[in-house]
Amino acid sequence: MDKEVMRRFMGRFMEMTTGAAVLGVVAVADRTGLFRDLQGKGAQTLDAIAEQTGLEPRYLEEILATLSAAGIVVYDAEADTYTLPEEHAACVADESSPYFLGGWSQMVPALYRAIPGVAEACRNGGGVPFSEFGDDMIDGIARSNAPGTRILLTRKWLPLMPDMVSRLETGIRVADVGCGSGTAALTLARAYPNSEVHGYDLDAPSIERARVAAQEAGAANLSFEVVDGQSLPGDPGFDFITTFDVIHDVVDPLAVLGQIRGALREGGCYLMVEPVAGDTLAENLHPAGALTYAMSTLHCMTQSLAHGGVGLGAAWGPRRAEQYCRDAGFGRFERLEVPNPFNAFYRVAP
Repeated sequence: MDKEVMRRFMGRFMEMTTGAAVLGVVAVADRTGLFRDLQGKGAQTLDAIAEQTGLEPRYLEEILATLSAAGIVVYDAEADTYTLPEEHAACVADESSPYFLGGWSQMVPALYRAIPGVAEACRNGGGVPFSEFGDDMIDGIARSNAPGTRILLTRKWLPLMPDMVSRLETGIRVADVGCGSGTAALTLARAYPNSEVHGYDLDAPSIERARVAAQEAGAANLSFEVVDGQSLPGDPGFDFITTFDVIHDVVDPLAVLGQIRGALREGGCYLMVEPVAGDTLAENLHPAGALTYAMSTLHCMTQSLAHGGVGLGAAWGPRRAEQYCRDAGFGRFERLEVPNPFNAFYRVAP
């Protein structure tokens, strides 16, 4: 046995353990609003933060110590003060920032809830359905994805499809399949009021949230329905269809893609957004790949297998994505040059 190799592995393992434990404290700070209270306030003492937030000083002291040791909050030992830098606040406090990551502090605990079910499924088959992940998963997904989608969808992503932007401005029928809490559909409806936007998702609680958001926004050109991707209405059809991190989760990806192909009107196109991944395991042997496979094991793949699905998984890569689309009847498959560390964007058409 090479003890130096063992020591290096122990170090990496404890780094992972540290991150998992710290994220739990980040979740507490997020739920209590501590990050928002620290944002923009500069250096503050423990007493000042306790007075401002109303949080119990002893808990606050330990939470701030954790965040300081983890490099999230900056501690000045001489002045005995704590500061949340604006660059960090953009990631953990500012939910209008496209760099906001706070939703992960809800998603990861929700993933851990699936561990017993996934372990059981490893032995006996099946999986953990989305309904068992709870509200934290719905909230976490929405909070993680919404800021970037609201800001970048119409400013950065769609401008790479100028012909479609022109049609959206004139007015067409749009469907967002697997719309979740409705951020992408609502963003499209508000940006292109002449277009008619429909959001479809199998999860009723997510659709209810989407409907509330649409009502609050006064988006009269937007509707949401509880509809499975395999039951997407094909008449009168759609000119533009989108899916955001959906296809790899579904029970039968080929059937859903076929349904999307059948629902597209002549001249229509489909925007498919999926996790960034290489085509082989060898291409994904890095931290981002580890996260993608872990998310797939504890969430994406298992919810498909829970319903007897194919369990495609999140790291399916562009080669298989293209093959699935062609097998579903699409003739055109183009990867858009979107600089995004998390997702790959594909323009797909008949």
